[in-house]
Amino acid sequence: MRIGAIPGPRSNSIFLVYRQTGIWSTVFKSATCDERVERVAVMKGMTGEDAAMHEWTDWSIADSPTLREQTVVTLREALFNEVFKPGDKLVERKLAEQTGVSRTSIREALSQLESEGLVTRVAGKGMFVTRLSEREVRQIYEARAILESAMARLFVERASQEQMDELARRISEAGETDTSELARQHAEKLDAVWDIIMQGAGNDITRQMTFLLHGRVTYLRTVTTRVASAERRRNTMALLHGIFDALRARDADLAEKLTRGYVERSAAFALSLLRDSGQNARSSSRKQRIDT
Repeated sequence: MRIGAIPGPRSNSIFLVYRQTGIWSTVFKSATCDERVERVAVMKGMTGEDAAMHEWTDWSIADSPTLREQTVVTLREALFNEVFKPGDKLVERKLAEQTGVSRTSIREALSQLESEGLVTRVAGKGMFVTRLSEREVRQIYEARAILESAMARLFVERASQEQMDELARRISEAGETDTSELARQHAEKLDAVWDIIMQGAGNDITRQMTFLLHGRVTYLRTVTTRVASAERRRNTMALLHGIFDALRARDADLAEKLTRGYVERSAAFALSLLRDSGQNARSSSRKQRIDT
């Protein structure tokens, strides 16, 4: 399966990473080189060669991600959407063939994903999709409970009205994607909700700490949303709205308490799924031994 073709700088840079229920999902799109030149020219009032020269001397990377960044995005989305399962070996040669980029780009992208905890390097064997243990999952949620509840309290104390309004909008957007079919998009929207809370809390060091967990948190959010019942998802959004009400009322104690409860509830669900998957895997293994 071709997981993502990464074209050159003058192409449309649209990545089709996975196929699920017969529909290709577009996860990355950037402007063409010519479109960027035109946009910069309009902004700067330039034309012709001056605009083109500015395009290639502009140090901003926001509008023109590097090949390495594009490769990281493609592979990360493949992991989030379980194109590769936990424990799968990631072979550079095969990934290069599937994406159309060099093995060097694949190697650099895998190193980035390793730093995010999404892939694991095994000495003498290569790279594998990280298989989170029950202990690791518990610790991730424990860290989230500590950091996010503290940030909720700081948000109450420091957030502007503009940030409060933005948070309301992001929560509304999360509610619009709250289905199992849109699990990946829903996880992204929840990431955006908590990012606004982190911004409003005004503690850059804590934001850096949460970034270390970001990849694994998003992965767990995606997986749990995909299998959660409609009732559970409704209850989750109700809890999130409750947290927002406490934040809007500037009730720091209640916001901190509700946020901790929200994370602890998520932890219990994720751990139950992990235990169930382990039991199913052991049962399947025993069945195979019996059949042979």
